Amino acid sequence: MRKALLLLPFLAGCVPATPIVSDYNGDSVTIQTSMLADQAEVKVNAQAEADRICAKKGKRAEYASSRQVAEYTNAHLFLCL
Repeated sequence: MRKALLLLPFLAGCVPATPIVSDYNGDSVTIQTSMLADQAEVKVNAQAEADRICAKKGKRAEYASSRQVAEYTNAHLFLCL
């Protein structure tokens, strides 16, 4: 068990920071990301994906909040303004 915990930081660099759109209603979009990926890259990729989705309706994405939805998964809420 201890070896697994020691390897966790090294594995974090191996997880892609691919954002997944989990919810969209025209006024907001929720993007799910892995907590194991590089958080700076996650932030940039989540914003880019939210911008892409909101732009389909001629709007821009503005970050609102984040929450943990499952083990090692965050959901980022963006408002489409």
